[in-house]
Amino acid sequence: MSPTPRSAAETTIEFFVDGRSLHAEHGMTIAAAIEASGQHGFSRGLKGEARGLFCGMGACHDCLVTVDGKVSQRACMTAVEPGMRVHRPPSRPAVASGEFADLCDVPASINLVEADLLVIGGGPAGLAAAEAAAIAGAKVMVVDEHKTAGGQYYKQPATWTAASRLKRDAQASGGADLIRRVRDAGVALIGETVVWGAENNEGGALIACYNPSGAFYCKPRMIVIATGAYERPPPIPGWTRAGVMTTGAAQTLLRSYGTVPVGRIVIAGNGPLNIQVANEIRKAGGSVVALVEAALSPWSKPFGALRLLAADKGLAIHGARQLSSLNMANIPIHWESRLISIDGASGVEGVTIAGPDGDRKIAADTVLTGGGFASSNELSRLLGCGHEVVGGDLVVTSKGDGETTLAHIHVVGEAARFGGARIAMAQGRLAGLAVARKLGFGDRADHAMESRLSRHRAFQSALWAAFRPTLTRRGDVAADETIVCRCEGVTMAALKAVAAHGARDIATIKRLSRAGMGRCQSRYCGHTLAAITGEEHKDGETRGFLAPQMPLRPVPLAALAVEKPEWGGHRRALLSEMPPRQEAEPPPLSQTSTLVIGAGIAGLSTALFLASEGEEVTVLERSFPNSLASGGNAGSLHAQLLSFDHGVRAEGGGGPAAQTLPLQRDSIALWASLQKELGRDFEMKITGGLMVAETEAHMHFLAEKVAVEQRAGIDCRLIGREELRTLEPGLSPAFLGAAYCPQEGKINPLVATQHILEAARAKGARVVEKCEVTAIVAGGPAFEVSTSRGIIRAKRIVNAAGAFSSRIGAMLGLDIPVFGAPLQMVVTEAAAPLISCLVAHADRHLTLKQAANGNFIIGGGWTAGLDPVHQHPRPLLSSLEGNLWVAQHVVPALRKLHVIRSWAAMNINIDGAPILGEHPRQPGFFNVVTSNGYTLGPLVGQLTAQLILGRETGRALQAFSITRFTKGRS
Repeated sequence: MSPTPRSAAETTIEFFVDGRSLHAEHGMTIAAAIEASGQHGFSRGLKGEARGLFCGMGACHDCLVTVDGKVSQRACMTAVEPGMRVHRPPSRPAVASGEFADLCDVPASINLVEADLLVIGGGPAGLAAAEAAAIAGAKVMVVDEHKTAGGQYYKQPATWTAASRLKRDAQASGGADLIRRVRDAGVALIGETVVWGAENNEGGALIACYNPSGAFYCKPRMIVIATGAYERPPPIPGWTRAGVMTTGAAQTLLRSYGTVPVGRIVIAGNGPLNIQVANEIRKAGGSVVALVEAALSPWSKPFGALRLLAADKGLAIHGARQLSSLNMANIPIHWESRLISIDGASGVEGVTIAGPDGDRKIAADTVLTGGGFASSNELSRLLGCGHEVVGGDLVVTSKGDGETTLAHIHVVGEAARFGGARIAMAQGRLAGLAVARKLGFGDRADHAMESRLSRHRAFQSALWAAFRPTLTRRGDVAADETIVCRCEGVTMAALKAVAAHGARDIATIKRLSRAGMGRCQSRYCGHTLAAITGEEHKDGETRGFLAPQMPLRPVPLAALAVEKPEWGGHRRALLSEMPPRQEAEPPPLSQTSTLVIGAGIAGLSTALFLASEGEEVTVLERSFPNSLASGGNAGSLHAQLLSFDHGVRAEGGGGPAAQTLPLQRDSIALWASLQKELGRDFEMKITGGLMVAETEAHMHFLAEKVAVEQRAGIDCRLIGREELRTLEPGLSPAFLGAAYCPQEGKINPLVATQHILEAARAKGARVVEKCEVTAIVAGGPAFEVSTSRGIIRAKRIVNAAGAFSSRIGAMLGLDIPVFGAPLQMVVTEAAAPLISCLVAHADRHLTLKQAANGNFIIGGGWTAGLDPVHQHPRPLLSSLEGNLWVAQHVVPALRKLHVIRSWAAMNINIDGAPILGEHPRQPGFFNVVTSNGYTLGPLVGQLTAQLILGRETGRALQAFSITRFTKGRS
């Protein structure tokens, strides 16, 4: 055993940043070491601007760097190693070059571990729960994203300097003692582990994890979620500058690594943590030039001070001493004030604050912004635990011991509701005892701890009453130039413009602006997006709150890639009945000529072409336009058959899909014509499409498929290995050839549908949102359509309800053989241009393309599941594995990238062909439903409009009539 080092010099190691030698103390993270050298801007934003440390806990992804050739490593979570080479990240790395390395190996399988109890989060709440359950006899495993347990409160020193400073620190030593007790109780503490996903079904929960050893799944009997909270300061001009960080990040630098932020430091925000950190930095030799607090001074509220003393005299006196220390050190405290901008030509040069005496400027080199804590509840939401809105924040519905609406899942501490370490400890212990009882390990209770929990909550209530801001932290409209979405660089002005063009819900504003689509998954911009759309503080989990998506943190694509068996056709899903929306506002009309049900691309295209001919047309949408299948589409424009639409695996033997080919070809041409005619950018590009083959059998299959396509008028041909390599050198060299169709391409469905919507409205079509059809009565000169907002009468109905079309037909006693098919898509981080074509595989489920911004979009028909609460489509872990394996098998450079998000949407399954035209048993009732909806959307809308208007379509449409399903029936 090596002797204990006596100074920081004995643990100093050398590493390199952009080729420059730096020295760091052993145990430091990259961010701590660079900050210690006096630098702030060591990373880059999306547009190349300087970024640096912000949250200090791996949530914001502002501090990404390239480490030894591996892209997108979090500098705040990655420890320095001798000789390590760190580079500022390129905004889009050229992953095909030899400059970058694979992030990890592709596993043969992903290990599964089991435990009585899995505790997620190694802070005070998680450790207390683990200790109590383990002492009772449970097999307990704790996973935490940090290398050392302790969480944000019990931060443990990782360097000699930090350890020497914290020798007599009660907070650090209390954490060390708790960690020791937890280990002695037999708990397995597993650090550096990201929990990135989860599934919850009848067989229990499956938790997806990743650490330096690779990916693994944990199947526990019980779960305690103790993921804590993160600081969410309000967006203001300059808050993305390098040198601006959260107060918690600065405290981590100091307490864990012994690093003091450089230069003149302004600490601003709300709450006692700012006061504590100001004193800690002062004692460590830092220069705090001002503390800016949104609340009134405590002595201006004597009754509040008395409440604090009554709730916990010791803590109240400790807080008073903290303030006294700042006053004795002559650190100005600006009460009832807040930051309104962080100023500087490039980095931080000063701040502007607003207070009771007006605005003032303060010179600064570093800004710490604290307050506005938000619970890290992504995992509890993903697992389906019930949540409710409290004070504008979404919090888990739970009991005193953390039990949620799912009895096998407890959520404790800050992950349930922000309340401080003492509440977290008490609630964690109660949760551990409750879990032990459920597992059959005794029947212990702790009534004294229950009483203590009540006292702690009383103190927290009094504390935050004393620190209640007199100035609104949220709700104030940020200046137009303010960057709201840190990940995607979206400004307030851009968001206002999108909202002005009809984005009335948070999901739509996300689709149209890209805000919330970055690595942090809207943790920092979600509240502002909700406020802009007016959805802030609304009821329920999905109104005003963007749904969490796997991975909850970016994960190396290669780590999740496991080969899975293939299948034929789509996996159908029966859609459960959902309660109708309750909207008090009546519809804006009582009758119309043509009523279109469904505001996806098929319904909106029908409305556009009808309205263009002067027809009175109204579109009803149960949610918001483009919010279901069309909005969840990956944007591939298919002119050739997919592999499972031809041959033995194809539905209906492949005949219906083959008959649809001319429609696909002509619809792509119509998309291009509409883009030109409307003068809008659909982000459409005809790139050509490849279906690759790696065996002679695949080549034979493609030859047969190409023959069918050529007979249907599709420009498609077989190409060999050399031409394939010329077209797409980024593909694996193992492929023998491909089917090449130059007519294929890609489009952005997020903006294209919006442009069709706007065009339809401009032509006079009405679109009624949040209006669900509940019943239809036929008879007389008009249909009587009952909706969640009232009755509308229409001469004719167009059923464009997608996967819900069968429900609409059933209201009239008609059998519409349409099924839901929940499918998933995956998105990687951006890279330099590598793949130009739309890529598919001859024998595996895959569609792959690279978007204009550099992200790879990976799909191909891998089935998704339905979440346990709302029945919304959600990706399945198994499908993610299989989809990603095929993707990296075809494009090996994907192993150098992270997956940053996935999503699922309800696709439509018929028989490979659309259902078009008037129903023979119900005059005036038209169907426009297709499973290749986005490619076919504008053309089937045009054809339906022509049929309604009695125009000649010039096409033989009998093959797409619903009568094909009744032929041969007795």
